[in-house]
Amino acid sequence: MNKRYLFDIDGTLTPPRQHMLPTFANFFKGWAQTNVFYLVTGSDFKKVQQQVPQDILDMAAGIFCCMGNELLEEGGDKLIYRNAFEIPEELIEELHSFLRDSQYSLPWREEPHIETRVGMVNFSICGRGCRPSARKRYAAYDGATGERERIRDILINKFPDLDVAIGGQISLDIFPRGNDKSQSVHYLLQQSHDQIIFVGDRCEEGGNDFAARQTIEKLGCGVHFNVGSWVETRAILNSSALYTSRDGIKS
Repeated sequence: MNKRYLFDIDGTLTPPRQHMLPTFANFFKGWAQTNVFYLVTGSDFKKVQQQVPQDILDMAAGIFCCMGNELLEEGGDKLIYRNAFEIPEELIEELHSFLRDSQYSLPWREEPHIETRVGMVNFSICGRGCRPSARKRYAAYDGATGERERIRDILINKFPDLDVAIGGQISLDIFPRGNDKSQSVHYLLQQSHDQIIFVGDRCEEGGNDFAARQTIEKLGCGVHFNVGSWVETRAILNSSALYTSRDGIKS
């Protein structure tokens, strides 16, 4: 059976919100010459361009941005679809209240905290503009306090038509229920019956890769890998034709 690869970007192909490392980019370009791959991310295309070299984007069969709410082809030049999302005013007010109430230190915050994207909203207490060192600081704070998990639970209960996923080190992705990364899996299945190999770093329940993983498992259309970094992704791509996910599922 033929394979199509589907990759998250942050924490999977690149360090969080950083450039793809040149050595890995060179390896990936060689690998991509004989494999079909797509990218799927919570980020918008502008951020994708900041992280992934354009020659790799040109090799991608498709780029799913904003949790799959936008699909681009031909390196980003061709729009295939785009989902609209009318953001509830009450949601924005609620996010501002989280910013006011958070105990995370103000000096370590950097705007923007609320970022509207195609079909979704991205929210971060420490802010999208913070440096890598500040990202690690917030990730440690969040790990100790469970702040994002708590915010996620409140939002899901208050806005039943919306879903909330934990993304990367610092943020939450908010979108209409069902408009998540599973859209990319369904789209690939409409195009062919090829096996889907999905690689992401947030495949656990509540993470923003979970919906893609869950859909693949439910439909039995491929295998997923929950990686800790691009180093693990490279190891997977270097392995043989027999794939075993970290959760023990064989293909």
